[in-house]
Amino acid sequence: MKVKLSIANRLSLLGLLPAQGDITTIKIIRELREELSFTAEEHELIKFKPTGGNKVLWDDAAIPDKEVIFTGIREIIIEGVKTALRKEEETGKLLLDHLSLYEVLIEGKGQLELVDKEKKKEIGSEK
Repeated sequence: MKVKLSIANRLSLLGLLPAQGDITTIKIIRELREELSFTAEEHELIKFKPTGGNKVLWDDAAIPDKEVIFTGIREIIIEGVKTALRKEEETGKLLLDHLSLYEVLIEGKGQLELVDKEKKKEIGSEK
């Protein structure tokens, strides 16, 4: 699965990733956290501003949405996040902060087509 994640989506997903698992899974989660986190340059552009009450404001247009690919174990981890989001929705406990991420991961908004190398070769050879 390949998706475009906004600043809000990245923050939401960082908060929903599991905090425990076997050694391999935890290492992959750590790598995923690093990929979803913001660089020093992004921080400067985004201009995060705490407003109190655990809320933060930022400049949404400061950086483009980030393309992230979930395959293999990463996809299994994201399936766990999707299950948690579905459960929140089914029990009426879905948070407004998670709505945009729900739309991307569950409803498919912002998902990008993922074409593997073999399919690209086939497509290129047809011409």
